[in-house]
Amino acid sequence: MSRNRLMLVLAAVAALAVAAGGFFLGVQPQLDRAAAAKSEAQNISSSNATTRTEIARLREQAKSLPKMRAELAALRSSVPSSAAASSFISQLNATADATGVKVATITLGDAAAYTPPVVTTPATGTATDGASATATPTPTPSATPSAPAAPTTTTDSSITAENFSVIPVSISVNGEFAQALSFVKGVQSNPRLFLIDSISSSIASAGSADAASGADSPSWTFTGSIYVLTDTTADAPAKG
Repeated sequence: MSRNRLMLVLAAVAALAVAAGGFFLGVQPQLDRAAAAKSEAQNISSSNATTRTEIARLREQAKSLPKMRAELAALRSSVPSSAAASSFISQLNATADATGVKVATITLGDAAAYTPPVVTTPATGTATDGASATATPTPTPSATPSAPAAPTTTTDSSITAENFSVIPVSISVNGEFAQALSFVKGVQSNPRLFLIDSISSSIASAGSADAASGADSPSWTFTGSIYVLTDTTADAPAKG
């Protein structure tokens, strides 16, 4: 190989080396940065899409915010954070006036801490002493109907004796059956929740003091409970 040709080969090799060095030192880092920028842009685009979806969901929820506020206000009126006895009695008197009954007595007891009900599982019958279970005969149409199953007991761990209390209530009114029925419906529709669990009635007998005074209409006594839910976190003193 002549000297000139060798020089040309060496020059070509040097040029290739320079080009390769320029690629790895200049072009490759640019390509890596471009790839990283593209990946970051895709991540940002995906994050923006997620954000837009969340914003759309919040906008839909915001449309129902007035309704939810109204429901919350109704619930707070139903079970307030204090006894509010005067307001409750006013509701009872207003309902009595509207339904035509005459209030005889209204008694509110002392508030008692709530006691969660005990959740029990109904026992199932099993055969014992190795004997096989006897099939229960199919009841005939004339058979006495069985008692209805007990309702399922539901509890909530957020309702405790510390934040929930029960106030016993007893109210006696005078009026006819239809009026008493309307009164019960009315108090059950009032803003304050009044759970009636017992109803009794009586009629003044002839010759009694009530009959002599003209109070000969039936007397109805309704007993039950109202409730108070206190936000203990709001009442707790701030720590300095």
